[in-house]
Amino acid sequence: MKIILIAHGVFLNSSSVATGNSVRAYYLAKGLVDHGHQVTYTYPRELAKFTSNEIDNSLPGIRVTNFISKKELSRLIKNEQPDLLVVGYWELLDYLDETIAVPIVLDVVAPRILEIMFQTEFDLDAETMHMLTLYRRADRFLVGNERQRHFLLPWLIMAGIDCRFEIPIDIVPISSQPCQERPPKQKDSLWRFVSGGVSWPWRNSEAWFDKIVTTLENEQLYKSELCLFSGKYLYGNKGDNLSVEIEETHKKNVLRKHNLLAYGAMQQFLLHQSDIGIELADYNIEREYSQSFRIIEFMRAGLPVICNDYLEISSLIESYDAGWVVHSKDELPSLLQNILGDSSELERKSKNALRLIEEHFNYLQTIRPVIDYALKPNKIKRTLPISAIASRNAIPSSGNAYNLLARIRSTIKQNAISLLKRIFSKLRPRQGEQKEIVIITRSDIFPTDHGAAVKIDRTAAALSRYIDAVYLITDNRNEYYIYQQGDLIRKRFPLWISLLAPIRFFVRQATRKKGIPASDAFLYYPLFDWSYIIRTLYLAVRHPVYVFQAEFPMYARACIWARSLCGGKVLLVEHNVEYNRLREQIPEMSCHTVNYLRDIEIQLCNAADATIVVSERDRNQLIEDGVCNQHIHYIPHGVDLAQFDRAKPIDLRKRFEIGENETILVYHGTYLYPPNLEAMKILAQRILPMLHQRGVRVKVIAIGPGCPPQSLHEDIIFTGSVKSVAPYLLAANIAIVPLLKGGGTRMKILDYFAAALPVVSTAKGIEGIPVNNGVEAIIINAVDDAFVDAIINLIENPQQAAAMGKKGRTFVEQMDWSAIALRYLKLTGVK
Repeated sequence: MKIILIAHGVFLNSSSVATGNSVRAYYLAKGLVDHGHQVTYTYPRELAKFTSNEIDNSLPGIRVTNFISKKELSRLIKNEQPDLLVVGYWELLDYLDETIAVPIVLDVVAPRILEIMFQTEFDLDAETMHMLTLYRRADRFLVGNERQRHFLLPWLIMAGIDCRFEIPIDIVPISSQPCQERPPKQKDSLWRFVSGGVSWPWRNSEAWFDKIVTTLENEQLYKSELCLFSGKYLYGNKGDNLSVEIEETHKKNVLRKHNLLAYGAMQQFLLHQSDIGIELADYNIEREYSQSFRIIEFMRAGLPVICNDYLEISSLIESYDAGWVVHSKDELPSLLQNILGDSSELERKSKNALRLIEEHFNYLQTIRPVIDYALKPNKIKRTLPISAIASRNAIPSSGNAYNLLARIRSTIKQNAISLLKRIFSKLRPRQGEQKEIVIITRSDIFPTDHGAAVKIDRTAAALSRYIDAVYLITDNRNEYYIYQQGDLIRKRFPLWISLLAPIRFFVRQATRKKGIPASDAFLYYPLFDWSYIIRTLYLAVRHPVYVFQAEFPMYARACIWARSLCGGKVLLVEHNVEYNRLREQIPEMSCHTVNYLRDIEIQLCNAADATIVVSERDRNQLIEDGVCNQHIHYIPHGVDLAQFDRAKPIDLRKRFEIGENETILVYHGTYLYPPNLEAMKILAQRILPMLHQRGVRVKVIAIGPGCPPQSLHEDIIFTGSVKSVAPYLLAANIAIVPLLKGGGTRMKILDYFAAALPVVSTAKGIEGIPVNNGVEAIIINAVDDAFVDAIINLIENPQQAAAMGKKGRTFVEQMDWSAIALRYLKLTGVK
């Protein structure tokens, strides 16, 4: 029998990144061929531009082609004269003539209607009507599990499919074939947990991954890591940013992030370099009805799986003992500790995972319903469709009515604000001479192992030495922090405060809808998360807060609300001009999104009583884009000189086995921040090779979290997160800053000066710090021979290097955090 399979994906190629649709279509085609049918595999030609895939006819019995239009597909069908069409995605039915006589099997393995509910950029009404219209063209339907079968039935009835005497739905789960049995795990070898893929709006795994990473960090006895593979949907728009988010910065470098691998390379990674698959996400209706491609790929490689109990497949995993099923994130710490302590359990579950694939998900067996239907395909009987969706146009509207409603809303809002002001004025404590500060900022402040965290923590501590208290509010809805006389304590909010917060899923959805890149979305959550306002007001009515200070622009929204109801001053601290930074770092971000973010940032700056910038470049940019000149004040970042004075250098040579004839270069930052990682790659690919060619022996100590998964160069040593950078910097010889991108002030430069280190930097790397080239630091415009010459010159002239280090230390003496804090207080009239 001849069958044409129309797929929403190029033919599976081991050398290219593969979508789930391609894997699904491949095993459908392979199953049909292995049961004696001839298959023509075809797909829209436009999909080929997203991949390096070339047409592959390596499987006997499968002919691969593609089409560019409805006319071309019709010609293919006419020439082939197939007995059956298998269509891999419902929208592909648009390419088929409505009067086609060939029976059609439609694969509905992922209920699209449930996905659209999470993609607010789509018109749900229009998509639903379109889907029902196309469903009427199919004669048989494939789903991935029993839940999907029950879910699809009412939609077929609505589409006008006669289901009175037969339900034309077959269950063909996502399938594969098992690989060979895995060898036993070696004692004391690294435990590698793996997850990832495209992170869709309906799949939110961040909190689960965070719990895993935190547990692995705290595990002392066993080496372990979590590998996350992430990337954009292969056939998506260039502006789509669907990568996995983990906002927190972790301590021991147990998190490894990778781009999506080619299908063959991914299979090899799962087979030979992985131990356990992870399929965990917050519950929602799409997840409940889903069948995971990831789980099947994990288990076919012999990886047992940790998965949510709400998945239909979880009962099979549990009954086969092919993994672990969990209900909540709180179960993960004890579960992971038990797994790490018993490798024999891993071996047993691995064999069971392979057995589960063989007995329930082997493509040769799962294709059987299609084979049976192909023996006697028929066109289905149809009835009139049910009009179940009301048209938007059916709801009358009136411009006058709308204007009246808008006026009513405005009046209610004004009266409500006036009432709230009176209430808060009675609740607020009398200030008198006691004035306190609330700082509102991002979540990853502790540990203080990156520039923004250090700046915020040190600012709060320094301010607390001049006033009674500084309160720090972060993304943590349960706790806040109090600084008093430089000391930090943690306190909990009442439970009712946390319960008033919006669901995080909808906050994330709002940022996605605005086109905000997922990697930076957490900085914009305060635009859509009213809990920041509630928590700020809670502290304002309990304490004599006079200054509401936002560290990063979007946190100013809560500050402005608090000022409007409680009085006081709003201070906005710009670490960077955020919209400008994103525009430079993510050039594919749409102009609409850039303009949206710019307009909000400018509005918030103008609404604040004062805006602090950390470089003249940022000041000029904001003024140029519309911030009032009088609102902007330049106050640079500071440095904790006392910390460097107290610190003792560690023996880097002994710890990292560095020879006495090798110069120690140093750089620090978080390597989850793309410009820092790019600087290290430049160091590995340009600077070190040039130094080696000239016979110069060096080792680079790269301090900070987020180390890359693979070594960039044998002479670059990544330390991971450290408690304090001071002992490391004091033990180094030269600081190098080959930065080419980024914004704000380079706090690392101030740290190098505090350690009396000579510095070689690009102009971008030292931007915002008014030094004299050749005096406090050597500044080179580009990373080229001149940059290398400067390093060699300092190595060969240690007295010159020491003199430069002393000049840098003198320069930074005026920038101690205590002096910086006083400038903040004077700006708001507190001192």
